[in-house]
Amino acid sequence: MKFYGELLVFVLLFITNLRVFFVHHVRRDPLVVLAPFTFIIAIFQIFAWGIDAFTVLGLFIALFVLLSNFHAIFRYIERLYVDHYSALMKVWAVFTLMISAVALTATVYFSPVEQNSRKIGIVEKITHYKGSFRSGFEEAGPFSKKTMSLYEYGPNVLNASETDKVTAESQNLIILLTPDKRGDTEHYKPYLQELAARGITICSADFFAEDGPWLHSFADHRILRRLVMVIQSSLNRQAFEAQKEYYSYNVSQEYEVLIPILKARYGEDKKLLLISDFMADIAADDFAKKNPELVAGVLKLSSIQDYKTTGYGCIEQTDPLLALSLGFSRDASRTTPKLLADKTEEMLKQVQHDNAEGETDNDIE
Repeated sequence: MKFYGELLVFVLLFITNLRVFFVHHVRRDPLVVLAPFTFIIAIFQIFAWGIDAFTVLGLFIALFVLLSNFHAIFRYIERLYVDHYSALMKVWAVFTLMISAVALTATVYFSPVEQNSRKIGIVEKITHYKGSFRSGFEEAGPFSKKTMSLYEYGPNVLNASETDKVTAESQNLIILLTPDKRGDTEHYKPYLQELAARGITICSADFFAEDGPWLHSFADHRILRRLVMVIQSSLNRQAFEAQKEYYSYNVSQEYEVLIPILKARYGEDKKLLLISDFMADIAADDFAKKNPELVAGVLKLSSIQDYKTTGYGCIEQTDPLLALSLGFSRDASRTTPKLLADKTEEMLKQVQHDNAEGETDNDIE
């Protein structure tokens, strides 16, 4: 959806600027209303998806186009006659047309590799919560401030093959991914979809509560956090990685809130398979050691040798521009999601084998 929003912004900007060359002796210039409309859409894009290269570029171009068309908007509101646009306005329109065309081309070139969940027979569910770690979390209403989002991916049982149905029913585990904050759930989506397509149900959650800060600044807001963390990690990776113990404390807070919610949804008798990526690695290990009766296993994605974008998720599919800046290319074949799903299936089989052996030992005793 983010890609289509960006595409809409740049297409509207292109139309808004192009109209300048075709308006001659008209009573009104209705296409000028596209300028404020596009600016509003660009703002919504940032609030919906956060700040990155394309959302910021769209916002800046939309702002410049809005300001340059302010006089034209006033004439439209006052229903004044439009003879033609000045040479200066046309020069500015050519300039913004060129920028919009470049931005539009870049948006298409770096478009994410997306899969339609319905077409691959899976179900995505998102539940939003309000609250804090101090007061607790509860499901949020449509106008409440959302401080936690729970994502659930699983097979569509109505469309699943018999093999997938057996896999889903015999899972007997709550599988929880704790994403790195440089990716959040959005950038692990290809991996989650791949698992769901194989009949495996998996959950993930993103927290943005005020009493769970990661950066201790305004950058902790949803629209900024990922971008700032990516920049910090890129500029000084050693300093970023040196804070793993602090990351562990924050993730442990998330486990204390999230796991009771999941057990209430899926069954108190079910054990957990914890999947982590770098920032959550220590917390996952610590939680498993403290709660051996709850945790059946821990899979650390950062320990998978061929997983090259550790901490960022599947950016070769979700964020090809960032992937390029890190030395990787857009991958339509979804190599990384398939790799991570393969390793997860291996872990699941190992956990189920260990459980079966444990039950056999108990029977012998």
